[in-house]
Amino acid sequence: MVNKLDSRAASIADLKLLTKKRIPKFAYDYLVGGCNNDRAVSHNREALDHVFLQPSYLSRTQVASLKATALGVEYDAPFGIAPLGLSGLIWPKAAEYHASAAKTANIPYILSTLASTSIEDAAACAGSNLWFQLYPPKEQEIRLDLMQRARQVGCNNLVVTIDVPVAGRRPNDIKNGLSVPPKITLNSIYQTLSRPSWAVATAFNGMPQFASMQPYMNKLSNLKDVANYIRSTLKEPVDLSMLEKLRQQWPGNLIVKGVLNVEDAKHCAAINADAIIVSNHGGRQLDVACSPVEMMQEIIDSVGDKLEVFVDSGVESGVDIARYLALGASMVFSGRPYMYGVGAFGRQGANQCIDILYSELEQVMNQLGCSSPHELVKFLK
Repeated sequence: MVNKLDSRAASIADLKLLTKKRIPKFAYDYLVGGCNNDRAVSHNREALDHVFLQPSYLSRTQVASLKATALGVEYDAPFGIAPLGLSGLIWPKAAEYHASAAKTANIPYILSTLASTSIEDAAACAGSNLWFQLYPPKEQEIRLDLMQRARQVGCNNLVVTIDVPVAGRRPNDIKNGLSVPPKITLNSIYQTLSRPSWAVATAFNGMPQFASMQPYMNKLSNLKDVANYIRSTLKEPVDLSMLEKLRQQWPGNLIVKGVLNVEDAKHCAAINADAIIVSNHGGRQLDVACSPVEMMQEIIDSVGDKLEVFVDSGVESGVDIARYLALGASMVFSGRPYMYGVGAFGRQGANQCIDILYSELEQVMNQLGCSSPHELVKFLK
């Protein structure tokens, strides 16, 4: 999988720094920020940094293979790309670049309902590696049509996010005027002009849109009307009743994202979900949320024999992926690292990010003497 890495970025941290220099401050703040005081974001980092692995040097195995199976499909690595809303704000066509890179690398790619690329265009890029994340619209007709469109392009995995009952409060976005429609200020104009490559690329491709939702907007062109439509349409909280309806309506695999306690995990198992993603939304929704690190063992012990347990939140390296796998996750998702990739290098940056994560994880596994991702649990200290 690993291609020749661009020497300007040997780590995700390098990609992040390059992205900060290449996109406007309001876009960068949106990407890296959490909610309120960013405490959940920093806590994710702290929790992962307290996970250590113990090598076995005199009981060596064959060279590590990163291949992993999720929901009956074999992938070339045990990690995938998490759903990213309005990804075109960071770089035009980011979702298409991620989808194409995921297909090339044979890893899962989850398209957000609020991505800047439509279900159909993402499927053309990702092929069978496409998973679709649903924010259930309050109108059942639209909800069913979104799911039908996903099925028609061959998507078998529906990811339902449950941890956004209300919008997260993000002070930096408020101060930056980052909203739909965006508030144009002298400061935002200056930030845009100071990042000419982003400004030119955005001008050429146009402002990012909620592409999958476009067919339902009745040709709305005013940004304020579009914003109001999205707010009113996608405001339905996902409770157990809604989840049960979705289970009945979706014939493929159902994955529930945003599980952070044992009770919710048991509910997911009871309605016959196929997998859950243990997550605190990357710290973007609840600033006092615990980290998935702290909940993995309890959740796996309670439902691990009934459904597959995936995880996201806080991943910044292949080492972090190894940590989550050692805690028992069978697949690890992340979003920000992939956005740093396209923010730094555009299309090639999507591949660069995957290559960095792959090479870092492979090095950790070979250093430990671990032959496959599911065996990393044996090395947890």
